[in-house]
Amino acid sequence: MVYIGQTLTSNAMKDSRETIWKIVEELFPRYRALCGPDFLSSLEYLQKYLDFKINEFPTGSNVGEWVIPPEFSVNEAWVEGPDGNRVIDFADHPYHVHIYSGSFDGELSLEELLERVSTHPDLPDAIPLRQSYYKYDWGLCASETQVKNWKPGTYKVHIDTNLNDGALRVGEVYLPGKSDKEIMVCTYLCHPYGANDNLSGVSVATELFRRLSKMKDRHYSYRLCIWPETIGALTWIDKNKDNLDKIVGGYEIAICGDDAPIRYVKSYNGDALVDRAFEHALRNSGLPYDVLEYDGVCNGSDQAHFNAIGIRVPFGHPIRGGHITPEIPGKKQIGYPEYHSSADDLTTVSAENLSQMLEISWDAMQAIERTRTYKATFTGTPFMSKHGVYPYQHGLGKGTTATKSTFGGLAFYQLMIDADGEKDLLAIADGSALPIEAYDDAVESFLGVGLIEDITEQY
Repeated sequence: MVYIGQTLTSNAMKDSRETIWKIVEELFPRYRALCGPDFLSSLEYLQKYLDFKINEFPTGSNVGEWVIPPEFSVNEAWVEGPDGNRVIDFADHPYHVHIYSGSFDGELSLEELLERVSTHPDLPDAIPLRQSYYKYDWGLCASETQVKNWKPGTYKVHIDTNLNDGALRVGEVYLPGKSDKEIMVCTYLCHPYGANDNLSGVSVATELFRRLSKMKDRHYSYRLCIWPETIGALTWIDKNKDNLDKIVGGYEIAICGDDAPIRYVKSYNGDALVDRAFEHALRNSGLPYDVLEYDGVCNGSDQAHFNAIGIRVPFGHPIRGGHITPEIPGKKQIGYPEYHSSADDLTTVSAENLSQMLEISWDAMQAIERTRTYKATFTGTPFMSKHGVYPYQHGLGKGTTATKSTFGGLAFYQLMIDADGEKDLLAIADGSALPIEAYDDAVESFLGVGLIEDITEQY
């Protein structure tokens, strides 16, 4: 596999892989909801790796057209069958109770109970994940296998949950650069369990920023936010709407640990710097990949809220299997079978898959950092040897055929042709089919002797 970007030692990459897996393993058992105590404890755990600032926003607060819901927790919940044995118990698995389910005590017939119990028709042994965030009611889940064994009769239902005042919490890391223009990354942390749909994105994004925090001479500033899905993004946007113009673009990293090829969902317009950089990293990765057009909330999750009407901050969405999308003629359906079910456990993700997403995301950031616009100070074809910049060190000038080892030398010729002040370096690299880091020596050499000048406007 070929990675572009800052050179990393094998030990550094091994350390990253171990860190990512530790995060997934540690956070997997915790019971998280949009707002609640285990969401806070999960952010506090991540402070071991990054200096997260935990911002709190009171429940019941208006954020645009939305209202932050109360904190949710489950004390206990169970269902006893006609024989007195428990057929459902929250203690066995947290997905047995809808997230934000109301409390209930009563007796129901089997027919009445089944109207309140969700199952997963495609995974008969799995318990589905269901939520009732904004329509407060009570509900239960079970596997198809469990339900088939229930006998007619009277069932006792006991659900004891809490909806309390508290706070929505956002973990935020800001890394200043030479410019206050920023690249933003977000991911969400709001389900119990959910190894792929929750923890894969959190682990990759955390390690990505651990690397960025150690990078010297950052051009851009970088911001990471970890929040509860949808309401967290909407809250952050509402509280930061006066500073959205500083965001050049961003990525929502999520659902990226399964075995599907890496997919990239483009931003609303599809041609932002973040789009071009991620596609460039994918093309040069040697991995199978797919690029999808923007599809709103179907593929986008929190990406959609930044690309929304009146906001239009370009956000891309690196994923693998992704959310299960509806079957729409002419559009590619995506998703992974275990999505929103108890089968989304530690077996659905691997350290290798997470590591691949980390490296591609890192390479995209390195491409963004390199992307400047250069304008030639010469006319026509300069005599590079006269300026002392002919790329002999890259194997050219010997009359031999250019090979991969001479890419750095070919970049000198390409820069000599394309540095007209119209194309940025990423566009030049894409046009030449060379990875952007192949231009490092050429750019430094040309700048050093005054053959080009940096006319980048975004700084």
